[in-house]
Amino acid sequence: MVRDLEGGMMRWRRVRITISRETKKDLMEGSISLMLCNVGDYISGFYLQYFEPIIRSAPLLLALLPAASDARGDVYSSYGSRLGTLLHLGVFDRYKLPELVALGILIVLVNVWVGILLFVIGAVFHHYSLPLSDLAFVSLASALISALFMVPATTGLAIASFRKGWDPDNLVAPIATLFGDIVTIPTIVASYMIALSLPPIARLALVYVSIGVASALLVSVVVLRRKRKSWERCVRVVKENIFVIMASTSFSALAGAILLANISSVLSWKGIIAVVPAFLEDGGAIACRFSSRLTTMLHLGKIKPEIVPRNSWVFSQVGINYVHAAMVFTSLGGFGAAMALIAHATLADALTVFIVVELAGFMLTTIVSLLTYFLAIASYKLGIDPDNVLAPLLTSMADAIGTSSLVLMISVIGSYFG
Repeated sequence: MVRDLEGGMMRWRRVRITISRETKKDLMEGSISLMLCNVGDYISGFYLQYFEPIIRSAPLLLALLPAASDARGDVYSSYGSRLGTLLHLGVFDRYKLPELVALGILIVLVNVWVGILLFVIGAVFHHYSLPLSDLAFVSLASALISALFMVPATTGLAIASFRKGWDPDNLVAPIATLFGDIVTIPTIVASYMIALSLPPIARLALVYVSIGVASALLVSVVVLRRKRKSWERCVRVVKENIFVIMASTSFSALAGAILLANISSVLSWKGIIAVVPAFLEDGGAIACRFSSRLTTMLHLGKIKPEIVPRNSWVFSQVGINYVHAAMVFTSLGGFGAAMALIAHATLADALTVFIVVELAGFMLTTIVSLLTYFLAIASYKLGIDPDNVLAPLLTSMADAIGTSSLVLMISVIGSYFG
């Protein structure tokens, strides 16, 4: 009896130690990746603060940000992931040209779609500062300018990391997202300035020529795949990615619509605009880490797909979400307060920015934690692999939820202090 009790206690201690080490590992790895992602978003926030006068004159540029950033992340992270697979399989040289053609087609079609979405949003909120042709031009031109940096950087990173013995799957997707965040805002502003200087016919020409080239490439690829098997991959990449990315950017466009509807509130406090890129990114990153861990445990059979969780592991992971939220949103609130002080705000206003970001961040974390769990359970019960659908869905939904949380806290805290 005593021996059985002692043996049970020893087993419990081993389990407790294992859980503790697993939790520490999740905390450490998640914290590092989140803070690294924030580096690019802080740079984006600085750009937004710097370009605030331009944003005030053309608010649709701010509304374009979530969808354009999401499009960059989805297109280049999936491209980087495919490159890693090709390198591991030893067939990169065979498929590199079809991959680049597929990437070019996706860049054009997705960003024209983003321009159309922004036109609809502008019409709904009666912001007619930019016509449809100009919005399509700005969205597409910014994507093409970004491609001058993003394509060589993503491809070179994948090849260099593989040659050095590192796994591209662990590096390329997050770093590609980081690069995309850094270049999105400057290229949007640069494209807008170019649009102002070019005659309308030239802007229309770029849009129509780009669509024509992308369509011609797609038709050519469909013909080539019958003769060369390597081109089948190009068709499959476009077919499997285009509708998912279009759906994802449509959700992100909701975040742009919320920003546009509340543009005066967002711009009323110095420093708030600087936190927008990182705030939207952090909510999606927390949700994606949680969904990835949930999916793995569901596939391994270590947790059951229950509507009401009873496994303590789930609650420990939600706790990790809040620890990560405390880290990233405290850091982000401090960044916003610092940007407010740099813009000559009072210390009281800077403190208010910090409080808004902190409270909105915890609200966002609560909502995305619940949403992630229930979506993962629902998709698993329906026989759909959560790995295939949750990441783009959660990141785009987190954009809309994050924007709503931020705007709500601006309203609540503003009315309280006002």
